[in-house]
Amino acid sequence: MEEDSRLEMWYQSLQAVLNALNQTLQGGVPCPTDNPATITAAARNTSAHPDRPSRNDNAYMYILFVMTLFAVTVGSLILGYTRSRKVDKRSDPYHIYIKNRVSMI
Repeated sequence: MEEDSRLEMWYQSLQAVLNALNQTLQGGVPCPTDNPATITAAARNTSAHPDRPSRNDNAYMYILFVMTLFAVTVGSLILGYTRSRKVDKRSDPYHIYIKNRVSMI
């Protein structure tokens, strides 16, 4: 029985730490758990600021912007590399040889 009470104390302290961490990260909204005291605290925190916008409302737009920027950068690098491989350069020794050979004939 003593081990059960120690385990229960450890569980409660862990739950308290996780709730405090979650409140810090989410701006006052704790994790949903089966603990009724936590549920009432969550209801109190959400009803305190109903019109306050969440800090992560536009997070998907930021992620979309970063992914688009990355795709454009990689696409331009790939396109520039493939175009540079296709273009025959005039300073290529083979072209200089052909040009000089044709002028000799």
